[in-house]
Amino acid sequence: TTSTALPIPTDSYRSEAEEYLSLILSLDSEREDYLAIEVGAGWAPWAVAGIVFARRAGKSARGIAVEADPVRAGWAMQHAADNGISALLVHGDARSLPERIAAARESADLLVVQAACWSTSTTLRFPTLPDDDMGGAVQADADRTMDYRGAHFDHVDVPTVTLDALIGDRTVDLLHVDMQGQELEVLIPGTELIERSVRFLAVGTHNRYVEGMLQHHLLPREWALILESPSTAVFDGVRPSLTGFTVQDGNQLWANSRFRDAAALLLR
Repeated sequence: TTSTALPIPTDSYRSEAEEYLSLILSLDSEREDYLAIEVGAGWAPWAVAGIVFARRAGKSARGIAVEADPVRAGWAMQHAADNGISALLVHGDARSLPERIAAARESADLLVVQAACWSTSTTLRFPTLPDDDMGGAVQADADRTMDYRGAHFDHVDVPTVTLDALIGDRTVDLLHVDMQGQELEVLIPGTELIERSVRFLAVGTHNRYVEGMLQHHLLPREWALILESPSTAVFDGVRPSLTGFTVQDGNQLWANSRFRDAAALLLR
């Protein structure tokens, strides 16, 4: 299906206007190279789209998609192939992943890293989900079978990869993060690296605490909140987490004012 309607407030499928705007703004620069990193990627819609549109703009483009679920990592590989993008699946344990990512950077336009992004190199648990459930989240408790929504799933061990291993010393035009309520676990510890390296930060938010903490943390640090839609929750009983009550995800789009190539409207 092809739609010609503007995706405002959403595209009526999976994504919101903030995400489309993050892609547009990240492409608007005089930079000849383009890099998009997508954490919690699923089929990697933003990493793949970033590469496609950057190429059309005459840029050299690469992307990294981080996805913990092996089925969805396969979707990302197929999505890249469908759009004429060379892709390489990178997997391994938490200790070996940084070296494998570094060695593979120039081997393909898109690296699909089969892992969970986290603040440390470790092993977490990830649920085995049906194909139509895009709400999977990692958890650190090895004995739990209940997810944040109160549903019971089989879980498997997944390695983690850090932002430092993904970014290194490169400039990232777009960092898209969607981790079903675990966003703070990655973004807060990675603040200094993100401030040094990331031009635009798009965050899928899944509870009001995450939204407030990101605002509290980033606004004083010279980030501009360009566009936001808050999450919606219905408190309809007992659930094991705040995210479990969310019925509509939110989004925040941030511009890093340290990069002076952004439009004047976006800078302080």
